[in-house]
Amino acid sequence: MKPFSIAGIQMRTSTAFPNVEAMKTKFDLLMTIYPWVDMVMFSELCAYGPHITHAQAVPGEFEQEMCAMAAKHGIWLLPGSIFELKDDKIYNTATVIDPEGSVVTRYRKMFPFYPYEVGVTGGNEFCVFDMPDVGRFGVSICYDMWIPETTRTLAVMGAEVILHPTLTGTIDREIELSIARASAAINQCYFFDINGLDAGGSGRSIVCGPEGR
Repeated sequence: MKPFSIAGIQMRTSTAFPNVEAMKTKFDLLMTIYPWVDMVMFSELCAYGPHITHAQAVPGEFEQEMCAMAAKHGIWLLPGSIFELKDDKIYNTATVIDPEGSVVTRYRKMFPFYPYEVGVTGGNEFCVFDMPDVGRFGVSICYDMWIPETTRTLAVMGAEVILHPTLTGTIDREIELSIARASAAINQCYFFDINGLDAGGSGRSIVCGPEGR
């Protein structure tokens, strides 16, 4: 495995208006200050906030804009997640984009957090992908990590790094920090848990290594 740098953007988000342009601005600024970064990830539901009224088709305009941003900077990108509308169902879906601006994979959150995600259908497929000359990555979203079998399955599937966008604004955040550390140590992987601010969560993002630190 060669050195590989991942940046998580913990930003303030709103439900009153889209946060897409703010995401682009933060992305551009980050790459100006840290041009050596290889991958950027945002928090769960960062683009439009946690309301299913913003559900849209995937692929769609948001994904196209994010593909353009990844290609612009020539890096990998996980732009958080959005509510996806498909066949009269709503999913919480994250997209992984490569440096050429192509979609590598998509992941639908398997365990929606009720009652906050009433009306959201859980996905049924685990998500891992290979990054040439770097390693195997897995994707999970927020409440998924409270079900330890999800992280364990990704590790068994070979994931060395787990990308975990989240949106937590409750007192559970304190517990989640412990879960993130334990998940990394137990499964001997890197764990990137990026939370938002304001409508996007209470912050306190955490990155852990295989030793749980």
